[in-house]
Amino acid sequence: MKWNVYSKMPLLLAVMYLFVQWMIVHLLPEAITIQAMFKAIAALSVACYLAVFAVRHEGPTRIFWIMVMLALICEGIAQFAEPYSAGSREEYIYDISITELLRSMEMILFTAGLVYLFGREQGLLRGLRFLFDIVIIFIVIVTISWEYFLLPKMPEEIQSGQAAWLWLHLSFSVGGIILIFFTIVMYMKVRQIHQSSVVYLCLSGLVFVIGSLYYLVTVDVMELGPSPYLNLISTVAMFLIGVAGAYSTTGLQADKGTGERKSAVMAFLIKYFLPYVVLAGLFFLIVERFGGWGGLLSGLSLSVLFILMRQVLIQLENDRLLERLHESLKQSEYLAHHDDLTGLYNRRYFNARLMENIAEADRQGNRLGLLYMDLNQFKYINDNYGHSAGDLIIRMVADRLDSLKNDRLIFSRLGGDEFTVLIYPVIHNTDIVELADRISDILSKPYQLDNDEIHTSSSIGVAVYPDHAANDQELIGRADSAMYAAKETGVRWRIYAAFSELNRT
Repeated sequence: MKWNVYSKMPLLLAVMYLFVQWMIVHLLPEAITIQAMFKAIAALSVACYLAVFAVRHEGPTRIFWIMVMLALICEGIAQFAEPYSAGSREEYIYDISITELLRSMEMILFTAGLVYLFGREQGLLRGLRFLFDIVIIFIVIVTISWEYFLLPKMPEEIQSGQAAWLWLHLSFSVGGIILIFFTIVMYMKVRQIHQSSVVYLCLSGLVFVIGSLYYLVTVDVMELGPSPYLNLISTVAMFLIGVAGAYSTTGLQADKGTGERKSAVMAFLIKYFLPYVVLAGLFFLIVERFGGWGGLLSGLSLSVLFILMRQVLIQLENDRLLERLHESLKQSEYLAHHDDLTGLYNRRYFNARLMENIAEADRQGNRLGLLYMDLNQFKYINDNYGHSAGDLIIRMVADRLDSLKNDRLIFSRLGGDEFTVLIYPVIHNTDIVELADRISDILSKPYQLDNDEIHTSSSIGVAVYPDHAANDQELIGRADSAMYAAKETGVRWRIYAAFSELNRT
């Protein structure tokens, strides 16, 4: 991570803040209101910090970080609204208020952020399936925890009307664990968030879960008072989210091959193992709870088993169909944008990118260069060597042009022996001059055709936006005119009239 004003200073302030909060917790353990205010200020400060990075994002990642920011705002408001009572521990423990609702909203917002990011990349239906997977695992784990952990340990509290409150706090702990897992799943499938951001988000979730479980065990089960160190733990979790936001604008780095293998394993785990195996396990627990296997339960169990197997087969078939559709769409998109013969971009893609780059040049105040070229004596090659030989020469030309490509250049074949090169942005006129010279040099080298050596050259016309044209079609016309002027005068390339002194023979 680059240590700059957005990361180094806030990190130092966070360390200082944690130290001050630790001193207050250590020296003033009874000052509950002050501790809650420290936690609330931390949450709201990190939310403001994330707003800076949300503005710097584009697309779905911006929405994701905005939802995380709103979740932290809910946490901050919850701390201000929490009904502390120094005199009555029972009033504090069993009061279901706006605090629990805000914390529930916090979990919902983070879940919505994950589902939104996943759905934007994978599609609406897969996003909904991702949400259903989260809900299924959540319900199953909460149900099992309730039946086998809380219900045997706290029957009197549950019967006295405190079940709803216990459900909420159990949900916080279980929900945190599940969201950690699905954050990793989302990263494996989407990879729109930097790996370090995912690591710190998961660390934050782990700290949150540790605090929630500690609260559940000590306060709910052991009936002790809430520890003041819980606020310190929560502050650490929120600062880790802030660190995740700081990493979020760093360029993505991933091993594609390794990532695809991990994604395949994770996809299998999510699609087949978790929903169906967990559901089957829950069903067997129900059977065990209600007295074992009988005739009716045995028949029901076999029916459920075969339904699950049928569902898995349907899922496998759907995945194969989706994969074929995905490959077909990729191939169709490639064919729509690329020339069949050479693999260079075609006229349609060239026109679209030209319009986009001109619009970008207008916004940024930049210049754009267009090189329009054809081969000299190409008709002679076709007439004397045949069209197959002409096609082979065209492919050789495309390969030579493609060897020059970089981030500023877009090569296209418009048809026949006509090619274009977009250069954006144009910093200096020498950029165009050097590029035209390089292209002319490589296209003038001999072409080996079976036992024959073919010699040809190119005529190149150059026009610059906005120096020579006011729009895309005018720019194409000016570059085309310059190309024919170069062909008629016998020079290798010619820039439109404004820079005629730069034209080369």
